Amino acid sequence: MVDAMNKRIIRLLMADGRMTYNDIAAKMRRSPSTVRDRIRRLEDDKVILGYYAIINAERMGLRAEALLRANLADGKGVEDLRRISKIEGVQEVCQVSGARRVLMRILAEDNRALENLVNEKIIPLGLVDVELQVVLESALRPPGL
Repeated sequence: MVDAMNKRIIRLLMADGRMTYNDIAAKMRRSPSTVRDRIRRLEDDKVILGYYAIINAERMGLRAEALLRANLADGKGVEDLRRISKIEGVQEVCQVSGARRVLMRILAEDNRALENLVNEKIIPLGLVDVELQVVLESALRPPGL
């Protein structure tokens, strides 16, 4: 069950996934064993699905970012989107409402690499009616995204 205490634990972990049981317990004024048990239960119940590192894209040499909107070609489906999501540089793939039903966020070293990634690896997997928008500036974004 995701009660108020579990929601607070989740918020703390979302802000810093490296927090220890002791760190969380101190912030919540609870025992570390209580926090540990609750986190384990949240993991067992698949509320917490995992933990990951947030990277600095620029320091990784990824200076070009784009949003791609498209549709799937006839006969293509969710499995094709899963294949696209595994391509290096593809950060996120969503099915959305609207005229173009696929939205993805892509990172690459530069605009040329971005164009090559889209034309050589992404579009051939079954995208049509493609619109690519290069991100010039982001007003608000979590670190690494």
